[in-house]
Amino acid sequence: MNFVSRVSHNIITGLIGVTTLLASVSTVAQAPKSNHEGWYQVELIVFARTDDAGQEHWPNNIKLRYPGDWVELKDPNAASATASPEATNSIGTNSTPLTSTVDLTKEPFYLLPAAERQLNAQAKRLENNSRFEVLFHQAWRQVITNKKASKAILINGGQQFGQHQTLEGSIRLSVATYLELQTNFWYSQFDVNVGQEVTRTWPEIPLRPNFTRTNTSGLSLDSNLELDQALASENQQWANGSFDPNANNAATETSGQEYVTRQIILLQQERDMRSGEVHYLDHPVLAAIIQVTPYTGTTEATTSSKVSAP
Repeated sequence: MNFVSRVSHNIITGLIGVTTLLASVSTVAQAPKSNHEGWYQVELIVFARTDDAGQEHWPNNIKLRYPGDWVELKDPNAASATASPEATNSIGTNSTPLTSTVDLTKEPFYLLPAAERQLNAQAKRLENNSRFEVLFHQAWRQVITNKKASKAILINGGQQFGQHQTLEGSIRLSVATYLELQTNFWYSQFDVNVGQEVTRTWPEIPLRPNFTRTNTSGLSLDSNLELDQALASENQQWANGSFDPNANNAATETSGQEYVTRQIILLQQERDMRSGEVHYLDHPVLAAIIQVTPYTGTTEATTSSKVSAP
């Protein structure tokens, strides 16, 4: 086991009941062939170990980038096909279910209700343990194709700091002989910028391709006082005639004015998987649980369903 101790691994697998570890391609060499291209239900949990994040020095000569061929997970309760800024910026969290007009048996990349998830028990065990922080837990359906035709799926979750959340990145699912998973996550930790000396330089964190800046996006999630101050400032700008609604549309990095990056941990891996099984992607700090199951609940949706490019 390359990074995490056997003791830590046993704690995780005992806690969540996952026995299939994505540690090497050889673990799936004996697996039966996956079903061919088609519809699958995907469920993903990404979590961090809160007691291990600061125990190692992680490399800062890393490259953070989003693929150009991406799709976003959409809220079926949103008014339009593209998630609203509020829905997009909190995609990793649970929200109160509303009546949806989207047919989830036919439309890909829409978030499923919590009742249709299969890993709720594992997520609950993690949430109830102070050593772990669940950053993302969602399920959706999609057509999984060959790697050349596949799309990267944007993933984000955790607490908001300026224009970023603690978890950002993407995954890509494809199928050849087996199901293939490609992860491209980064887990960022921030400090409030009070003019402190920065001892390590980290790469600039790219904005999510689907990011829509709001006038309160620079606030931490639980800061009602900062929110009141931001709204009061905006109202004053409107009164003075100086408010420019397009001033913040440029995709430039400004969160460093409010927060400084303390650490970035990158999780980039490619693994083969067995369909229908629960897999645990091992890492000393940032880990993932994923289950990809063939979906046969629709007859009209086929592998030829089109995925719109951004």
